[in-house]
Amino acid sequence: MNAIHSKRGESSAGHWHSVCAGLVSVCLAIPMLGSSASATSTAAGPKSQPPAVIPDRHQHCDDDSAAAKDDTNGGSAQDSAKHLAGTADGDDNSESEDGSVAKAPGPDSSSNDDADSNDDKSVDPGKDPSENDRADAKSRQGDDGKGCSNDADSADDDSDHDAAVDPDDRPTLESHFDYYTDSSHYVNVTTSSVATAPFQGFMVSLRQDSLQARDPSGPQAMEITTLGFNRELTELWGIGGGFGTARGLQHSDLVGSLKSHFDYKGLSMTASVAREMLLESAQAVKANIRQTDFGLSLSDELSEHVSADAEIHHLIYSDGNSSNQIDFSPDYTFALPLGKLAIGYRFSYKTFAKNPDSGYWAPQKALSDGLSAAWSFDRTEYYARTELGLDYDSVREIGKLSNGPSSGPGASAAVAFGIRLIKGTELETYWTGNDSPGWNSMNVGLSLKYFF
Repeated sequence: MNAIHSKRGESSAGHWHSVCAGLVSVCLAIPMLGSSASATSTAAGPKSQPPAVIPDRHQHCDDDSAAAKDDTNGGSAQDSAKHLAGTADGDDNSESEDGSVAKAPGPDSSSNDDADSNDDKSVDPGKDPSENDRADAKSRQGDDGKGCSNDADSADDDSDHDAAVDPDDRPTLESHFDYYTDSSHYVNVTTSSVATAPFQGFMVSLRQDSLQARDPSGPQAMEITTLGFNRELTELWGIGGGFGTARGLQHSDLVGSLKSHFDYKGLSMTASVAREMLLESAQAVKANIRQTDFGLSLSDELSEHVSADAEIHHLIYSDGNSSNQIDFSPDYTFALPLGKLAIGYRFSYKTFAKNPDSGYWAPQKALSDGLSAAWSFDRTEYYARTELGLDYDSVREIGKLSNGPSSGPGASAAVAFGIRLIKGTELETYWTGNDSPGWNSMNVGLSLKYFF
């Protein structure tokens, strides 16, 4: 029996010696594999671009912990601890304010210095080896300037930064299609493309509109291309505008606009001047009617539920005509479980110096006031808005009007619905209609917007 026990002991001891030898071989092989992998990853050269997809922070944290643990076992695994440094701010290809792509900085040499200093630390013989390994890895994590704890804090800061990013500051690409028709047999089909992007502190845009118009006088076409800009100079003040060309079948001309806005404690004021083509009918397009609009608009949030908007415009037309317009619209908003309901009053007053009969509506006086109601909601994947208005128009004519409403009660309606089935994409469709004594109009459209 003793011989049997001694043979079993010798066999068990030999077995454990084999296991220990295998573990030693594995521990010696891990640093060699780590060094070869590091050499392969840096073979591209110091000027190589960062990868398109930045590794996840949590994976990077696990890699650092594994490298620290291998350091305690092998003593040379710090060579395999090289990794990408940098942050992932929401999107993989983050952009700075001036539009340039933010590149990830190179590896920090401080992590290798910390690894060497940790290797020089003595191991407490009174503790279990695994506890010494965990303590060494923990101290390495705390000493490393890019350790896991700091990475977690940075990830939280990045998520907060992403939530604070204004969608208006992101590059976008937008396409529109609009179809308009009215009781004067005027048909207008417009397609538009708009691209916006940040550049040197500005938001710049390139817009192209293509118009196909037809009325009893015949068909007309026009293309308008403008380059726009916008910049917030301070927290209270900003400027914007754009310049371009308008090319028709018979004429071509310059168009453009300038504006400046001021915001203070809920009050927003915008002053603008714009030179545009008058596209109210094919006859006006053929006559190459241009208008210069001097405008001033005010918007104020009087309280949590009450807001008011006011606009004043003075327009000068290239055919020698001029007009003045005043609009005022206060609203009261109710916050409901299913959305927001806004009840408001609408007032509009417009006068023209004369009626040149050049294809656009030019009454001597047009006064309109009425009530409106708008209901809207916005969910994660879809949103909608619907509006209904009832008003009364008082119109004084100068001769025969080309098109437009006459005196009497009128009604208007508008519906818009949008979906966000793909991240960063909005698809919207809308319909509007107006009905007044002797005149009505309708337009329907579709727009697709992509956020980069």
